[in-house]
Amino acid sequence: MNPLIKNIKYHPLTVALFKAYYQFRCRKLKKIIFVATTGRSGTMTLTNIFNAIPGGCHAEHEPYPIMFDDVLKAKATGNEAYVRNEYWRKKAINLRRAAAGYDFYCEANHLFIKTYIEYAVEDFGDKVAVIHLVRDPVKVANSIYALQDYPGTEVGNQWWLDYTAGSNHIRIADWLDNDPEFKHPFYKALWYWYEVEARIACWRQALPHILFVDFYTEDFNDPQKTFALLKDLGIAFDEAALTTEINTQANTREHQKTFNPLPIDQAIAMNGQFKQLLTGLGY
Repeated sequence: MNPLIKNIKYHPLTVALFKAYYQFRCRKLKKIIFVATTGRSGTMTLTNIFNAIPGGCHAEHEPYPIMFDDVLKAKATGNEAYVRNEYWRKKAINLRRAAAGYDFYCEANHLFIKTYIEYAVEDFGDKVAVIHLVRDPVKVANSIYALQDYPGTEVGNQWWLDYTAGSNHIRIADWLDNDPEFKHPFYKALWYWYEVEARIACWRQALPHILFVDFYTEDFNDPQKTFALLKDLGIAFDEAALTTEINTQANTREHQKTFNPLPIDQAIAMNGQFKQLLTGLGY
């Protein structure tokens, strides 16, 4: 982007004007719904379900700005000023742009819990609701392992988390780097699942006034459980019209997988060993 245009676009006055404009267009908004999840958990399917509800409901999957890469790294290293600036200059406006004219807007973005949850709550207050979307840790870790972008890789640190960061809740980099038992990269993907779940638990405790609704990836196969999720969020819908969309399979990105996942019995056994390590270390 041309530096002059960039300076004009992100000038405080320009930002304030655009925010005010989209705030007006969001006057119907009842709930802005975020997804607290690890990713690799069915967020695309969730987006499709929301968008199959006609009228006042809309969802987007990892829309601009995603708040990954530089923002994620700034968060991990304690550069909160950078994260805050990115939210209020860019994210706050784009959330309103996407939500404009709708009663319910859902952003399915696993970076929410890792980089900007506190700013979204400060921004939208009691209009915020959170879907805690949970998939089995072995399945998530195996999916990340098959993509070969687990934490510690360049891509993994852009999208997931850096397991060496001092700001982590579960700080076990020495074991993941040096212990012969836990050096296998699958354990870094497992660590990621447990770290994200620890962060979600922490935020739930810190934000008792915010609605969190638990939902499991396997529940997409049960229309009644999906209907219950929507009802918990206060969303009106036609059950018959949604049934086909609810049975849509989650996006698996099979074409991006460069490695075979571990045999399920081996992966389950490794998860058991990892849980023993965490327990032994007091996590």
